[in-house]
Amino acid sequence: MALMAAVPYDDVSASTLDCAGGIVSDGDRRADLLMKCGEPDSKESHDEVIGDRPGPGVRRKFFITVEEWTYDFGPSRFVRIVTLKNGTVSDIRAGNYGSSRSSKPDQRECGERIVSIGDSKSDVLAKCGEPAWKDGRQEAFHEQLGGGTVRRVFVTIEEWTYNFGPSRFVRIFTFRNGSVTDIRTGGFGYEVQREEKKRTP
Repeated sequence: MALMAAVPYDDVSASTLDCAGGIVSDGDRRADLLMKCGEPDSKESHDEVIGDRPGPGVRRKFFITVEEWTYDFGPSRFVRIVTLKNGTVSDIRAGNYGSSRSSKPDQRECGERIVSIGDSKSDVLAKCGEPAWKDGRQEAFHEQLGGGTVRRVFVTIEEWTYNFGPSRFVRIFTFRNGSVTDIRTGGFGYEVQREEKKRTP
């Protein structure tokens, strides 16, 4: 069976996603999402480890894979981000307006004026285009949930650096699990050296 392309409608609420193949809501499986909406424009994933103590001397661990699927419907509609935990839809939220498929973003406008804390990677790509380079790493931290339950969360950290040339400052965006958490300014950019084509005799 062919996958259906996602087609949003105006009366959709933020907690559901209405596609050509049907409505997606919390509790649906990954397969339901794929069959109804097709492949997303981008995917992000990270792992969480939850441990609890149900009794004296007893410890349990649960491993959860958290995914975020982003659907970009173009500049006239909001991006939709679907969160899946262990293959089941747990959250659907709206992002900023989508990107235009036919025009490239103007990197001269890229900065704190149009990129905000909380924006997704798709938002930044739509506003600024591809960065000059990317760096990534994973960090782990423990979170107390109460009742002796501890959650160990693995966070994917990425830094995207934009180079606007020697007359402007470099811009660095930090993402945690696919969302902007920090925007900072570096030194002046650099002129991109383009390699000349070798002439063949």
